[in-house]
Amino acid sequence: MVHRRWSPSRPLPFRLTPLSLAVAAALASTPLLAESEGEPGELETMQVWGARVTSSSEYLGGQDIEIKQADHLSDLLRDIPGVDVGGTHSVTQRINIRGLDETDLDIRLDGASQYASMFHHIGNLTLNPDIIQSVDVQVGNNSVTNSGLGGSVHFETKSGRDMLRPGERFGARLYAGYGSNAYRQGSATLYGQLTDSVDGLLYGYQIDRDNFEDGEGNETIGSDGEVGNMLVKLGWEPGDAQRLQLSYDRYQDEGDYSPRPDMGGPANDGLSGDLVLPTEYTRDTLALNYAYDLGPALELEAGLYRNQIELNRDESQIDIRWPANRLSDNTAENINTGANVRAVSRLATGPLDHRFTYGLDLNRQESRSRYGSDPWLEEEGVTTALYLEDRLQLTDAFAVTPGVRYDHFERDAVTGDDSFSEVSWALAADYALTDNLTLFASARELFKAPALFESFIRYQEQAFLADDIEPETGLNSEIGARYRYDHGPHRFASNLTLFQTDIDDSIRAVWNAGQYDIVNDGDVRLKGFEASALYGYEAFSAKLSYSRSDADNRTHDTPAQDANGRSADLGDVITLDLGYALYDLGLEMGWQSRWVLEEDNVLPDAPVKEGYNVHGLYAQWAPVQMDGLVLTLGVDNLFDEQYVSHASRTGTARGFTLDDFEPGRNVKLSAAYRF
Repeated sequence: MVHRRWSPSRPLPFRLTPLSLAVAAALASTPLLAESEGEPGELETMQVWGARVTSSSEYLGGQDIEIKQADHLSDLLRDIPGVDVGGTHSVTQRINIRGLDETDLDIRLDGASQYASMFHHIGNLTLNPDIIQSVDVQVGNNSVTNSGLGGSVHFETKSGRDMLRPGERFGARLYAGYGSNAYRQGSATLYGQLTDSVDGLLYGYQIDRDNFEDGEGNETIGSDGEVGNMLVKLGWEPGDAQRLQLSYDRYQDEGDYSPRPDMGGPANDGLSGDLVLPTEYTRDTLALNYAYDLGPALELEAGLYRNQIELNRDESQIDIRWPANRLSDNTAENINTGANVRAVSRLATGPLDHRFTYGLDLNRQESRSRYGSDPWLEEEGVTTALYLEDRLQLTDAFAVTPGVRYDHFERDAVTGDDSFSEVSWALAADYALTDNLTLFASARELFKAPALFESFIRYQEQAFLADDIEPETGLNSEIGARYRYDHGPHRFASNLTLFQTDIDDSIRAVWNAGQYDIVNDGDVRLKGFEASALYGYEAFSAKLSYSRSDADNRTHDTPAQDANGRSADLGDVITLDLGYALYDLGLEMGWQSRWVLEEDNVLPDAPVKEGYNVHGLYAQWAPVQMDGLVLTLGVDNLFDEQYVSHASRTGTARGFTLDDFEPGRNVKLSAAYRF
């Protein structure tokens, strides 16, 4: 799906105010769906402070999540059908789609690849939800324009032109927030039109965290730290058709953290007592992006980037049982350097209308590690991809989209030098059965080469890549329907997707006589559905979704396993969002519920994944007497539920329960002022 951007010469269809944005997006009282170029449901990107989240598993327009006061990626993405975010610690934000984690997804920030493999007890993403402008989530891989076995998540940060309201040339925003369990956060933003063609943004953010309490009142250990984020962005538009944008984004997470942040407090206490380790987890992203819009003949987007993620942990003073070769100040780096070009051209050949999407994606991943003053690891993986797809509008109601993609991966690593290539195809179709109902289907071949190993520990000394290793391949198939109907003050939208993802020659690490063997471990099948529906009446809206995914290893007749050896199933998830707005008072309020059913598709003798239900409420007030002021109140986990996300660490090891329990009740207050 191609997302069209607003240009300065294309006016917004209505004036944006804090309340109108929140009502229109968060409550979705009017589905924000535009039809262009004969494509039902193509979404327009809007300028809001809170991130606008769109996904292929919903047909409900976008959501503005400023009202959620997000301090973790779970706040941003968890209510999307088919998506979860595992981990409670600031360094374990792990996006999961249909049972596949972030290492199987194509995740980008301003076009820069975020792929990394750092340390199995720590996540690979360092993202701040507060500065995100938009998120496009493709649940499942359905197009040759995307890589990743399980889909893609593309984040875009805010820019100066996004912030300006009609008639403004400069502005500022101050924000402060407090969470009772247990953090304080704040940000300051300056933005403006520096000249008629140049805009800029300067943003600074910090959150201070203490050790939170879970639903039973138990205080975790090793979560006390600070996260800071700075973004500098400049945009230059020499004409209506062009934009050049340069951004530098620095993220730093620093604190005295537990040795295994993906495990709960009791597990860390049992395995290593009250040990905490000085830890710094940083990301530096430099991105240069160019857009050129010549209309139907050519829409071009190109980018260059360098994304560096560094994990530093001082393990030199540990006085308990610990690997001798790690008693030092240790550092690992993952660096992605890349370029991408994507173009769209529209033309007609006789009675057929074509929309060609074609491009090139290059990425060089470097992994480096240093133990004390000993630089012991340097590996490299280079990815090259070319793709072409053509959306053919055969009739006014029926379109098909064939596509072809070439992938090549060159692996230069301690565990083996090899190259892997694949040509894959995709075919999609959609049929507008009526003005309100569209049917769709798609099939996409999958490919993933054996990745570089994690870089923080000396994994390469005890892990071995099988000589006969094959890349993961397979097929993702989907079928479904989208429906939208507006009648006076009544609005209804719904989406149903049935999917089956077959992954042949799945790759996993198998413990074998004191070493890890990285092998092909059979064929995996993921299957399930995502269903969602929205009803709106004047100032009231209700959204209900139900998603299910089952993951099985068909070769071994067992549940498919995640990286920790547990069932990869996310199971059955039901969400409900209710909202109501009092326009005259500038007030909106809402209720959110999430029910997750018990998951018993687990390995023999393994405990089930416990079900849970968690509820929250929110209210936001934009007083008409003070233009620019927004006050927000929220309560997460209202009833102090003790629960673990099915995408988080669970199970037992060495007699200890590893469950990464979520925070208990958290009352959130924030104030933002724009001037």
